[in-house]
Amino acid sequence: MRRTMAANTSASSGLSLLQCGELLHYAIDRLSIEGADSLSPHDRARLASAAAILKQIHEALEEHAAR
Repeated sequence: MRRTMAANTSASSGLSLLQCGELLHYAIDRLSIEGADSLSPHDRARLASAAAILKQIHEALEEHAAR
């Protein structure tokens, strides 16, 4: 498990800003879960919070890449 985590860390450190932005956009899309109405209010709030944070990170990366 530790070796896998280390490999993922070293592999992900070579990502460009564009690639990071694309990954974040993908993650945001995955958070749009069908049937989210069946989640508990607590889980829906956590899902919405995670999506909002990812959107903020994505916007910050876009701004940084535009410089």
